[in-house]
Amino acid sequence: MNAIKLILMFVAAMVVQINAHAGNISLRVAYSDGRQGTSFTPVHAELGEFALTPSMADGGQTEKWRVVAKNAQGAVIHEVLVRNAQQRHIEAFDPKTGAIEVSQQVRQADGVFEVSLPFDARIASIEILQQSTAATGDTRMTPVPPQQTVFDRATLEKMLRSSQLARMQAPPPAATVTTIVNNGPANARMDLVFVGDGYTAAEMDKWRTDAQKVIDGFLADPLFAANRASMNVHRVDVASNQSGADEPDRGIYRDTAMDGSFYCYNIDRLLCVNSTKVYNIVGSVLAPDQRDVIVVVSNSTRYGGSGGEIATLSMNNQSVEIALHEIGHTAFALADEYDYGTCSLSAEPTSGDVSLNGTRNVKWGRLIASTTAVPTGLGQYPNGTVGTFQGAQYCKTGKYRPTENSRMRTLGYPWHAVNEGLARAVFASYGQPSGGPVTQTGSLTNGATANAPSASPGYIQAGSGTFSIQLSGPAGTDFDLYLYKYSGSAWTKVASSEGSASTEAINYAGTAGYYYVQVKSYSGSGNYSVTYLFPPQ
Repeated sequence: MNAIKLILMFVAAMVVQINAHAGNISLRVAYSDGRQGTSFTPVHAELGEFALTPSMADGGQTEKWRVVAKNAQGAVIHEVLVRNAQQRHIEAFDPKTGAIEVSQQVRQADGVFEVSLPFDARIASIEILQQSTAATGDTRMTPVPPQQTVFDRATLEKMLRSSQLARMQAPPPAATVTTIVNNGPANARMDLVFVGDGYTAAEMDKWRTDAQKVIDGFLADPLFAANRASMNVHRVDVASNQSGADEPDRGIYRDTAMDGSFYCYNIDRLLCVNSTKVYNIVGSVLAPDQRDVIVVVSNSTRYGGSGGEIATLSMNNQSVEIALHEIGHTAFALADEYDYGTCSLSAEPTSGDVSLNGTRNVKWGRLIASTTAVPTGLGQYPNGTVGTFQGAQYCKTGKYRPTENSRMRTLGYPWHAVNEGLARAVFASYGQPSGGPVTQTGSLTNGATANAPSASPGYIQAGSGTFSIQLSGPAGTDFDLYLYKYSGSAWTKVASSEGSASTEAINYAGTAGYYYVQVKSYSGSGNYSVTYLFPPQ
């Protein structure tokens, strides 16, 4: 049987598979500036049972793209908010003190991003809309531009077939992958990928040694060490034609696999790569949900790195600290807690570690001890004490952070309780890929209350949908059930169940935001069990 006949049979089989499949589609989309705004083009697609892209919280000051899957009648079946990759915040730190030196917003004219959505028989199209944030803090969704944002099912199926055909016809990938830490299936773990740039074929042994040094540095961090069981770690090997990285300010240029370059945006410590090449290389050996966090390691000892959709670092001894800070943004949606940069007070930040609220009603307020003053003065308590410290997310006044100094403010400091709790919630979300219910048990004395989740930070960032909560308590008692949402200035009760016994239930249709559950003993004492299922973000 000749090769052409084999390919035709493969394409026919793919048509049947796509039409019958009820899985998810992973799209790699190229974006670029055009005369009418940003244009989007699908460049690669895969079909499988991998995890869906988690949605960012709505609102705040971060510009986003809304990606929606619609049926033939135009109804939205699924939607996800992803970061607008063209709006990039760049930062550089002092290698001696770890303090911020450069913080600014830049526009990236072109690149690629990836997103995974359902692709069952109901899906007729996928659209991309741009969210713009007005000065008053309100948000408006507009197509950008309308004629280039709608990908109908026929286009997507054609992309799936061409991507599969390209993989079938392509020579073996130049890259290879080695799994360093394997704790379970990719759709139930956070998968970290470390890929080397600027290592020649003759330097592959050096790359493997360097990679292990970087990976060991990550796993030695207390946060990652404590959550190691929730992660898989992969090393991707790919040879570059030349060794090192571009250093334009020094007249040095190297031909590397991912175009690693210092002096990005004229900032000497900013290390950038070609995102299209990174996704092509990593995607050739790892499935979409096996590359949750990608870190490119440059074969250079010059101090530098960057964050965003893809994190970068060099082999400078201090660069792992940069990468940990940047992954705080990329993986855990933490905000910068330093006060240097362009300040905006137009809306409550969506990140869980900064707020416009400096009172005890702040979203992390339940972690503030009654003996801690708010707002909290500098130098009055041991570092790590949770309070409301003024100065955060590029503002010297008007915004608050939970601790005096953390890794999201200055390199080399601990994460501290609020950030650790937010990170743990992200790790836990990978452990429950189906969005299954969570059960918490405990005991109450007469008149007492208990909150779920009980672990720091004491709340969950949820998406829009139905919030389902069930409570059961001992016979002869009266336990009640409440659901609270953070409104931007205080926690507000949005749903309750207050029957005369201790079997209660809430089914609440809510919007995206921060939530927690409260169980209260109206009368009696004893053990309780509360089970809650929140819509994924």
